[in-house]
Parts: sequence; C-alpha cells; structure tokens
Amino acid sequence: MSELENVRERFLTIMSTKLYTRLEPQELNELHQDLSTYLKLHDYNLTEPQELSLLEMLFYINIFMNNDMDAQIIYKNLKDRLLSSNDKKSAKLLVMEATLLQLNENDLKAIEFLNKLISEEYEYDSDPTSYGLLKKKILSIKFELATSLNDKDIVMKDLIDLIEKIPLDPELWWYLGELYYKQGKLNESKYCFEEVVLIMPFNYVGFAKIAEILYYQALQCTNGSDKEKLLQDSLNNALRSVELSGLYLKGWSFVAVVSKILSNKPDILQLATKKIKEIADVSNSRDKIAAEYILNEKSLV
Repeated sequence: MSELENVRERFLTIMSTKLYTRLEPQELNELHQDLSTYLKLHDYNLTEPQELSLLEMLFYINIFMNNDMDAQIIYKNLKDRLLSSNDKKSAKLLVMEATLLQLNENDLKAIEFLNKLISEEYEYDSDPTSYGLLKKKILSIKFELATSLNDKDIVMKDLIDLIEKIPLDPELWWYLGELYYKQGKLNESKYCFEEVVLIMPFNYVGFAKIAEILYYQALQCTNGSDKEKLLQDSLNNALRSVELSGLYLKGWSFVAVVSKILSNKPDILQLATKKIKEIADVSNSRDKIAAEYILNEKSLV
C-alpha cells in the first residue's frame, strides 16, 4: 500500500469511527491541518462520496474548534457545488444544516427538522441512501443525549432497525458495538466490530477494539486452552492494528500486554515495548502519559 493510500484510509477510518470526536485540542488541530493539506492534493482515488465524508469531518472539526465561520464556508461551498447540478439538497448538506441548527437552536429542533424531511421527502423506499444518512444523524444526536442521561437503551431498537435496512454501514455497526460493550455484552460487541473491519478492512481502530474485547474475554475465561486461544486471537488483531497504523498506541499496548501474558513471544514483547517508548517520546501529552503508564503499570521496563 502506498503512502497516499495509507493516508486516505487513515482519514476514512477516523471519519467512520468518529475518532475525531474524542481527540484532545492539540490532536484535533493537527488533524485539521493534515486533513486540509490532504484534501488540497485532490487524490484521484478518493471517490466523491468519500470526499464528501472527509469534508463533512472537516466541517465538524471546525465546529469542535469553534471555527464556526470556517464551518459555514465549507457548508456554503458544498451547497453551491452540489446544488449547481442538482435541485434537490443532498443528505450530506441537510445533516450539516441540522448540525448548524443544533448550534443555533437546540438538539430537539434538529431532530424535528430531520424527521420532517424524512416524512415528507426522504423516505426509505424512495431514497434509501439519503434516508440512511438522515436517520444516522438523528441516532447520533440521540446517542449523545442518551450518553448524558446514562440511558442508552432508548436508541438500541432504532439502531438495530436501521442496521437491518442498511447492513453495510460501518458507522452503524460501530455505534451498536459501543452500546453492547458498555453493557458488558462482549460477544455481541465483538460481532459488531468484526462487521466493521469486514466492511472497512483497513480500519486499525476496529482491529484494536476487537483485540481489547478478546483480551477481556480471556481474563474472564477459566478454561486454560480457551483462554490461550482468546489471547492469541487478541494478539493477532492487535498486530493487524499496528500493521495498519504504526504509531497507534492502543494497538501496541495490547500487543505488549497480551504477548507478555502468553510468555512465549519475547521478540514481539520487545518490539512492542520499544514502540511504546517511541510513542512516549514523540506523542502529544495524552498519549505520552498513557504510554508511560502502560510501561510502568504493566512492568514493561
């Protein structure tokens, strides 16, 4: 895989997993700069839907950074570009409009706006793609509301119903996997994240998540041979994660922790420890603190 392909898949992975919503300000600023630079390269292998997804991410990054004017510019430019060839607003634009409505009014107004669009113009039978995008936005708002209320059951049924209609959407599987994980349903959660990496085979965050779930399943397992198999499967997924993203701390952390437990992987443990030390030296404050904690807490040094 070429360097440009790696960069493309990295950004698409960050978009599909919503990783950008969990970054520190410094990391978010770096992502903003990197993504802006990449989009100016006009990667000819980037499809139009993918480009729209990345522009959507850039729009939201600007929102998170309080660059409201830049976000408005992205929205306006996309609106001018898309409406010039189509009288009907794209669902991407409508979702951005709903986001601006969240900022200027409130979440409930945004949900009301989206539901009205679905009932009047974007029903599943007539426009399944747009329907899916609008419903995902509603679910994402409800997901955040449910998180703040600590009541995620209110979105579970809607999410499963939508997956039945749109089974190849990795973002929906990711949402569902997170919900199951927080409920302690590890088998169900693992299945969801396996669907994510089947749909997006370069999703290094997804492979690390599978490694994490398998690790915790191994800790709960009392059968020796089953425990060892779970640990080996965890290690394999963690290794795939760092193969796709060489400085991904979570991936290397599980490589180190699991290989140490297995005790017959000294070369892998040594490499993982070396990589975690490198990350501690060059990364932002959050990763630096996390890397140093892992090295000390897990007695890797």
